[in-house]
Amino acid sequence: MIKFDLSMVEFSKNDLRLGIKIPDHLTEELAYFLGFHVGDGHMSVQRRKNKIDYRLAYDDHHENGFLWYIEYINPLIKKLFNKEANITKTTRGTVNISFRSKAILVFLNRCCEIPCGQKKYISVPSIIQKSDNNIKASFLRGLADTDFSLSFKKDGKYPTINHCTYSKTLHYSVKWLLIELGISYFAAVYHRERKGTKLVTYQIDINGKKNLKQWVNQIGFSSYNTITRYLVWTKTGKLSPGTNLYDRIKILEERGIKFP
Repeated sequence: MIKFDLSMVEFSKNDLRLGIKIPDHLTEELAYFLGFHVGDGHMSVQRRKNKIDYRLAYDDHHENGFLWYIEYINPLIKKLFNKEANITKTTRGTVNISFRSKAILVFLNRCCEIPCGQKKYISVPSIIQKSDNNIKASFLRGLADTDFSLSFKKDGKYPTINHCTYSKTLHYSVKWLLIELGISYFAAVYHRERKGTKLVTYQIDINGKKNLKQWVNQIGFSSYNTITRYLVWTKTGKLSPGTNLYDRIKILEERGIKFP
């Protein structure tokens, strides 16, 4: 079990007033949150004239992410840090969850190796790499719930779990994690150009029914969007493109399956 040196964490007066708490060791729930943050999170220190803001924010698609943020992510943040977060729908068609805390940001940065600002050179933290397979699996599930996709090709019948990123360091550390967990994958690097700018994308595909079954048994999904995609496919034998979360919940309810 990895224990944290909490002497590196600094609490603001507001943190103390609100009763913010910081985990003293690495748990599966914290590992999941770290994967969630690596996939979908952003944190920054914003300096103003008389104030410093320590801000953390997460975004997802409104239709597919709103219910999950309310019922799963927000309670997780409360349980880990005793922090109430704000959930809002944006005009861009996304849902945003955000909060401010010096102690949480400093903890994630100094103890958990999560960088502030741009995540181009982010990777699987060494505290995850040094942990047991349950911690690794929890981190990977958090990352997959935000940064992977589950799709079904060949008339909606053939499953593929896909990860695509511009970060070379994240790509190679995720491949290492999959190897550690014994999950087979196909990886490729693609070079392309958009409006005169050269882009390099790093892709991982985990293909086929056998590999999906292993993933579900070993890693699993917590995202409502992905769980419903998987459940509809298992109950009907295929998943048509273009459905949203509420379409899939309706399909499941018509078959006597209540979700969530």
